[in-house]
Amino acid sequence: MNSIVLIVIAVFFIAITFSMFGMGGGLVYIPLFLFFYGNKSEAFILSFLCVLVSSMSSVIVYQKAKLIEWRLVAYLGVPLAVMMFLTGFLINFVSGDFIKIILGLTLVAAGLILTFPMKDIGFSSSIFRKLNKRFPDKKYKMAPVFLSPLTFIVGFFAGISGVAAGIFDTPIMVSILKLPPHSAVATSSAIVIMAAFSGALGRILSKNIVGVFNYQLVIILLFVFLGAQIGPKISLNINKHLFRRICGIAITPTGLFYILKSFL
Repeated sequence: MNSIVLIVIAVFFIAITFSMFGMGGGLVYIPLFLFFYGNKSEAFILSFLCVLVSSMSSVIVYQKAKLIEWRLVAYLGVPLAVMMFLTGFLINFVSGDFIKIILGLTLVAAGLILTFPMKDIGFSSSIFRKLNKRFPDKKYKMAPVFLSPLTFIVGFFAGISGVAAGIFDTPIMVSILKLPPHSAVATSSAIVIMAAFSGALGRILSKNIVGVFNYQLVIILLFVFLGAQIGPKISLNINKHLFRRICGIAITPTGLFYILKSFL
């Protein structure tokens, strides 16, 4: 079977799966494109473009349902996008083995978060409780502006890994801000648009890569868009907790593989 057919089938189901959780799917796109294309820079740009299109498609569905918290998109998305853009240039000074380690650690962390959601393990921090007491927010559990530095740090590791940080946004909003899960997923999709666009732009400007822009990319992005239209609609009718754990169990070994590969 032609490789483009396999890629199209894969990205379609990846888009369906990850759009259900407010994530772009970079956790899987990166290994997929590395396997088929081998070129690290091309794989990262392709991943960001797929995540961008997937998130834009998801936001159309979520916005119609009026689930997106645009205030949080600004507070959490802007610092994330800034760091994602900068990592596009920083990546040129980082060794391939270091990238594999960061990607592996990110995948393992993401897998554990999916398998054991933060609220299930009693996630809490005295600093967040103190900030909430001193600067209470009328709508959220704490003023979201205080999470901006955290997303800036997340942006560094996500950018180096080639993912758009949706895996971390949703748990932060549910566990710390106490946002309803459906709203957190929808808002995460909007944040991921900013992150993926900045990440792709940074990589494109820092690398003279024209090979990825061809008719195959158009076909791939079309099926990503279609898949991300389906995922959000399915998410309202499934047991997301069970499905998250299945995804987490599948992703964690992939991360361990990349960590081991960096030492071999």
